[in-house]
Amino acid sequence: MVPRPAARRLLPLLRNPAFWYVTALTAMWPVLRLLPAERVRALREWASTDLGNLRLWPDGHPVESLVVSAFVPQDTVWVWPVFALSVFGVVGALGGRRAVAVLALAQVVATALTEGLVWWRIEHGALPTGAAHALDTGPSYVVVAALAVAACRARPVWSRAVWLVMLAVAAPNLLGGVADGEVAAVGHLVALLVGLAVAAAHLLGLPPVARPGVLAAPRQAERVPSR
Repeated sequence: MVPRPAARRLLPLLRNPAFWYVTALTAMWPVLRLLPAERVRALREWASTDLGNLRLWPDGHPVESLVVSAFVPQDTVWVWPVFALSVFGVVGALGGRRAVAVLALAQVVATALTEGLVWWRIEHGALPTGAAHALDTGPSYVVVAALAVAACRARPVWSRAVWLVMLAVAAPNLLGGVADGEVAAVGHLVALLVGLAVAAAHLLGLPPVARPGVLAAPRQAERVPSR
């Protein structure tokens, strides 16, 4: 049996969604290496957040692809668990539920805008119709948003420098191609802006991003009788 003091220290970690996200991304490394290539391809095609999969049921599976895609990297699989450690900073700043909601929002908004861009280009002849099924998976939208929030609002304050450096290291690869309208780069930019907007809202104490204690403080101050 696990000693009680150790269990008390372990329980908060097991309740932290950041722990499970990093664990899942880490587990995907050996899974993607051990599975046959055709199985890996099938998994990525099913999880892809392309226009075909984002169609409403029964023609597509939008919710499933939006969720699973964030756990299935395409390249440099080993890098993503390292960058995903920034989710711990987001949870520390916002709390578990708000962190999950914010990162899910980044995934949805970035995907919606980029796939909308693909649709528009197909409709206007700038892309072939096959682009509607172009493979698009990976945790990058979630991770970029997490790095942005953690670099601005993580605790302790010194840890923000760590996430800022990691964001600066990743930015050239993730944002390269924005000027040319590259779909993935545009999505990364959108996710970055979502993260920065959330960080700004948290700094200002705006709901629903700010924790209840932050919002309650001014009310408590008003109850102090004046002399």
